[in-house]
Amino acid sequence: MVSSSSDEENNRNRTRDIGGNSESRSPVGRRRFLQVAGAGATVAVAGCSGGDGGDGPVRLGATYILSGFASLYGEAAERGLEMAQSEINDDGGIDGRDVEVIVRDTEASADTAIQQMRSLVEEDDVHGLFGLDSSGVAQAVAPQAAQLQMPFMITHAATPFVTSPEGEHEDSVGNDYVFRDSNNLTQDIYGAAMTAAELDATEWATIGPDYAFGYETWDYFQDFCAGLGVDAEFTAEQFPPLATGDYTPYISSILDAEPDAVLTPLWGADLTTFIGQAEDAGWFDQIDHTLFSVGMGTDLASDGNPLPEGEYASTRYDPFVPDTEANNTFRDAYYEEHESLPTYNAEGAYRAVHLYKEAIESAGSTDADALVEEFTGMEHSGPVGDYQFSENNQATVSSIWGTVSYDDEWESNVLDPVNTYDAGPDELSEALGDSDLPAGI
Repeated sequence: MVSSSSDEENNRNRTRDIGGNSESRSPVGRRRFLQVAGAGATVAVAGCSGGDGGDGPVRLGATYILSGFASLYGEAAERGLEMAQSEINDDGGIDGRDVEVIVRDTEASADTAIQQMRSLVEEDDVHGLFGLDSSGVAQAVAPQAAQLQMPFMITHAATPFVTSPEGEHEDSVGNDYVFRDSNNLTQDIYGAAMTAAELDATEWATIGPDYAFGYETWDYFQDFCAGLGVDAEFTAEQFPPLATGDYTPYISSILDAEPDAVLTPLWGADLTTFIGQAEDAGWFDQIDHTLFSVGMGTDLASDGNPLPEGEYASTRYDPFVPDTEANNTFRDAYYEEHESLPTYNAEGAYRAVHLYKEAIESAGSTDADALVEEFTGMEHSGPVGDYQFSENNQATVSSIWGTVSYDDEWESNVLDPVNTYDAGPDELSEALGDSDLPAGI
């Protein structure tokens, strides 16, 4: 199902009045779909049991990229989690206990991320974990969460293989302890294929990062197009390394192939660098459509090169959709504090802290297994809208794509108009057809 927000609706949603209503729902249980297998023995750690009461704070550990080419993602996440922490503590905390969030830098490195999460659990005695920006890092971290027997709520990294149960695919590492509250790649790219179906374009190319996320994006796009019956031919493909400074040869290669449209999952500073060099090369004059699958993940209008108006982009959270009290309140409070619209990484981190609050209060405990049980199948409502965690621990949130515009009032890129696509297990499985790729939901 697809719903479009008209110009009139978008203009109304972008006013700063608060309207609508949003209610939290009680979590429900479901089966535990995977036996946790360690390397011979269960890992026992001080933080596993957490503690069922006491006067001390509820401690959560957050791991994000806080340095290097993608540090803006971690900075946005910190804004969101700090906002949630302040809200909760000002309102009496979690069962009367303050929430304390300890933030660590993964440096976009799997080894560093594992070291940091183990330190958070074994030395800081956190009661739960959340975060992660890189798909490659997430795939390495997921098995560690099972060994540590500590819930990990992924708020950004999108690889479907962390919510695809081990054994479903050779790359699947999903387990009972790993959850994701944001869109996964399959939900995003399903929306990309739905967008492609509406465009006058048959020859497609890609330019994406040279690691799992870039290749997975292209593979899923091709399989979704096939499953949805999109008339598409796939031609050129380029996969530059992360933190590339000179995109000129990659851009020239794509332009020489003369595709009608390009799908790009470039992100962070790589995306802003690419956009500037692509504009200099005449990219947007020569290629009819460019789809930015993570284009709205950063405030590009105020930091680096903005997305060109009229192109297409996706987001895992839209500040104006849905038009609910929860979303409008969050957006307006964030804007008042930071003078910018919240990005999806800010919203995902913000919501993760609130998810822990709901789970802990419902369980009456910070015990790790009790929290896993609460998260399993949980229904929740937040700025992103109402959703439920699937049996694979993936949030069944919508895929959001729209046309890039610039809003003078908010001084930011926005999507206008916006299309939202239902992207639950049934829709994704049907659209993947005979593909051997997992939906991860």
